[in-house]
Amino acid sequence: MLIGRNTEIEYLDKIFNSHNGSLVTMYGRAGVGTSSVWKEFVKDKKYVYIKCPKAPSKQINFLISGDLSLKGYEFEEEFPSFLSILNSITDKYKVDKFVLVLDDFENCFKADDSYIEDLFSFVKLNKGDNRFMCLLVSHDTRYVENIYVDKIGKNALAIDGFLKIQSVSFIDMVVFYNIEDTSKCMDFYSILGGNIAYYKYFDKTLTLKENIINNFLKPNGVFRRVGYDVVLEYLREVNVYGTILYCLANSYNKLNDIHIHTGFSRAKISVYLKNLMSLDVVEKVSSFDTPGTENTMKGVYRITNPTVNFWYKFIYPHESYLSLMSADRFYNTFINDNIRDFLKDVLPLICREYLNLLNDKHNLPIKIQKYGEWVGKAGTIHYIGRDNYRNTLVAYCALSEEPLNYTEFEWFDYCLKEAKIKADYIYLFSKNGFDEDLKDMLWDREVTLIDIRNL
Repeated sequence: MLIGRNTEIEYLDKIFNSHNGSLVTMYGRAGVGTSSVWKEFVKDKKYVYIKCPKAPSKQINFLISGDLSLKGYEFEEEFPSFLSILNSITDKYKVDKFVLVLDDFENCFKADDSYIEDLFSFVKLNKGDNRFMCLLVSHDTRYVENIYVDKIGKNALAIDGFLKIQSVSFIDMVVFYNIEDTSKCMDFYSILGGNIAYYKYFDKTLTLKENIINNFLKPNGVFRRVGYDVVLEYLREVNVYGTILYCLANSYNKLNDIHIHTGFSRAKISVYLKNLMSLDVVEKVSSFDTPGTENTMKGVYRITNPTVNFWYKFIYPHESYLSLMSADRFYNTFINDNIRDFLKDVLPLICREYLNLLNDKHNLPIKIQKYGEWVGKAGTIHYIGRDNYRNTLVAYCALSEEPLNYTEFEWFDYCLKEAKIKADYIYLFSKNGFDEDLKDMLWDREVTLIDIRNL
């Protein structure tokens, strides 16, 4: 069963069942489950799968034709052209409609522009006979969003759809693991996030510590080098990118903070941050628009991929010890004392997802049309939602290990004043309950208390 992808499959099916042959570009960064989506889509259809290797064009055609030969396709030439390869596929499917999946298609387009002309000429020539659907798949978000359309030029008009595969939600993780202990899912989500392709590696019968040791710290752990892998795949100068990611994982999250820590020029840092953002690894935090702009933190960056964030927080700065210590000792020395602080940072994200779900089901006091967060100099408002009539709902998620008390609420209330927000409705979330006196102190405010353990 594919979790959380009904909308994506329905979208692809709708295009497939249209009257014309079609071309769709589908992409998503590694870990979000892009491959699982196309596999689910084609499972009840005839399809041809081609993995485009990183190689010069002549070698690409040689490898693709060799792979297809093993599946019964015949080629007269040892090095057939790409157009000949495409024609041989449609010759086999003269009646049945099929899906042509070109995985990592950007490798062909980067190797030689002739692939672009051959593919789009082929699609246009066959577009009216309803024989096939071409699905271009990529895990390189930077290429698709910043290079692809400019590179193909007028051929972009032949594309029938773009589908970006996003991370799945916390609820999807709960469904995936099918366990009642949502606190364990919260811990897993703090490290794996919405990277559903990673979920199979964390065993729900093991503790968080055991899963971290097995997957991050042991020599054969699947995430042993995940911080390098996410950069090596698409970028050069791994040492520079690694240093910047380390800074972000350790709260050096403004450009000047990174400059002071690394000595890199601000201009250089800006370019590298832009490249990391194009890979969906880093984001620039944009605060919800409020009158209190002078109290807003500007130019704040953070890592969006929790797995990468964990690696650069705990593994990268102590990597040399992995070969000197046992995995268990490494965990106890470098991770154990700080893991709880790391895990709590996911709570605002889960609360945001929960409020958006309530909003979709019309279970909030207002119908929110726009939402976001506010990162201020004094603190953060984790959720601000507003309807078309400027009614405002705000939320705060308690991150301490103690029950949420009135003193902490007063600090949140101060943040509202700094943002110059009049809150019509307030939602307070806590993982450790609420102080006995808190509710009595809020009798004159429209406040809803939610224990995260009961979500």
